[in-house]
Amino acid sequence: MTVIEIRLHRWGWKCFEAPGVEPVFLNQEHAIDYATCRACFRSGEIRVHDSSGNVERIIDRLEDFLDVKKI
Repeated sequence: MTVIEIRLHRWGWKCFEAPGVEPVFLNQEHAIDYATCRACFRSGEIRVHDSSGNVERIIDRLEDFLDVKKI
């Protein structure tokens, strides 16, 4: 299972997928879009953390795929 974490960083929002794969984006939505593209063909989830480090939101890739198919 792939887990991509999005955390606040001093220059923006960092997507952590693995050591060395940690791009930083200026806003949270760009980070979520990047993580969604990276996780689209794998099972796993995206965890969005708030400024204090707590998990604010979990995006389950299977649920997102099913929601897109319903539209």
